[in-house]
Amino acid sequence: MKVQHRFIRYLLLGFAFWLLLLAIIIPIIMQLILPKFGLAGEKYEWIVPIVICIVTLLCIILFGWYFGSPLMLVMKGINQLAHEDYTTLQEQKKIYTRKGKLKIRYRLYQEVISQLSDLRSQLEKAKGEREQVEESKRDWIAGVSHDLKTPLTYIKGYSKLLLSPDYDWSKEEQHNFIQEIDDKGTHMEQLVEDLNLAIRFEGAQLVPISKTAQNIVTFIQQVLADVSNDLRAQKHQFEMYTELDALVMEVDSHLLKRALQNIYINAVIHNEAPITITTTLVKDQSILTICIQDNGIGLTKETQQNLFNRYYRGTTTEQKSEGTGLGMAIVKSLIEAHEGVIAVESSLQQGTKFTITLPINHAIP
Repeated sequence: MKVQHRFIRYLLLGFAFWLLLLAIIIPIIMQLILPKFGLAGEKYEWIVPIVICIVTLLCIILFGWYFGSPLMLVMKGINQLAHEDYTTLQEQKKIYTRKGKLKIRYRLYQEVISQLSDLRSQLEKAKGEREQVEESKRDWIAGVSHDLKTPLTYIKGYSKLLLSPDYDWSKEEQHNFIQEIDDKGTHMEQLVEDLNLAIRFEGAQLVPISKTAQNIVTFIQQVLADVSNDLRAQKHQFEMYTELDALVMEVDSHLLKRALQNIYINAVIHNEAPITITTTLVKDQSILTICIQDNGIGLTKETQQNLFNRYYRGTTTEQKSEGTGLGMAIVKSLIEAHEGVIAVESSLQQGTKFTITLPINHAIP
């Protein structure tokens, strides 16, 4: 029953109670009490309006307490929430019976009290999540600063060596120094590009998608070839299984390649022992499913829950890290930009499995 309907019912019951009270009290006073004091007769009928006024005043006070005290509790709860105090009101326990039901006078506002309790829980949860995000953001900023500073230190160090007049470096040594500077510069470029993409996705800006027709089977084979040729991946084994000979569909080759590379490289850099990374392609009507699975160290439950969240790195600044902590958040955004979905399953010491589903309704026959 809605509050307004219940209020009208309670008001009518209160009015009936007032009439009943007058019908009982006036005869008792006029016929029983006053005659005992010798005040009987028509000349004392003026007492009746006084009795009516007193009874009415008492009923108004009673009704005000009956309807107002729950409302004051609600107002106190709202004021408490306005000051970001999410603790339970001390009076909260007093509004329930021993059986856990609201006392009669509080039932008038039971929807309001229930919604206020839900709002308190939601705001308290949101506050906790906000504090967690802020803490993760601070850790992330510290990590990114560390990641950017590391290649910059190499670049400055090798530059000083090349510019030093105290040494006469051979061409081979100069070439090695320049190669290191180039590698670290490329690394910094990738970090900055990650930041740029993350900011654009977070700001709800549309990343330009330039789709072209690609044989997705050949495309993923090429991505695997590029990753397997990476020096960091030399000790790992890459396998691919599919019954598809060819599947031509429209994708942004640059962005999709970036997403897949991030997944593969993550598996590579987080597993020191040799692992096997298996890629499986399955076509089901208008859906392409890409499964990327490894038999590595796996992920903790906390890491799985936060893997696609921005500012979550899963490592500390003391641990070896070659990314910004934005890699998987960017992967998710890039897959969603292709109208796809990505999910992760993992168990410690049993590996990790990424499942990507992409629509192929734009496939070119």
